[in-house]
Amino acid sequence: LLVDCSRSMADRIRSGARKIDALRTVVSELRQTHPVPIVAFGLKRRQGVALVDTVPEPYGGTPLAQAIDFAAEAGATHIAVVTDGLPDSELSALEAARRFAHLIDVFYVGNGDDQGGWFARELATTTGGSLNVTDLGEPKQLASKIAGLLGDGGLSA
Repeated sequence: LLVDCSRSMADRIRSGARKIDALRTVVSELRQTHPVPIVAFGLKRRQGVALVDTVPEPYGGTPLAQAIDFAAEAGATHIAVVTDGLPDSELSALEAARRFAHLIDVFYVGNGDDQGGWFARELATTTGGSLNVTDLGEPKQLASKIAGLLGDGGLSA
């Protein structure tokens, strides 16, 4: 599971909660039944990507290409991405997705009809994955959707 921890995840959703806090609830719910590895991107660390136990505070940009490459190098065979915007480089992210050559399912936090939504759709389509649009307002339902993609075996990243 690749989770966006870029600075925009500090923004608030309709309920008044921060996106990052709603995402933490999603991850907590999901991990109760599916102990998936979590890769956070947009971190203070050098490459901005790391395997984490808990979802960190939002910080920087959106190095999605590096996150996809990180998951691939770790042996992932299926990725679910939760993001609220555009990556630092759309071209690099799509190239990383093509190199990955496995399914990438995208959970886009937004209305879906904006530039970020269009990119999320292209990313999912490039790999044969699915696009789900969410506002993080119902974290338990989102966790359930992600779990549905995982099945009994779980995701690699």
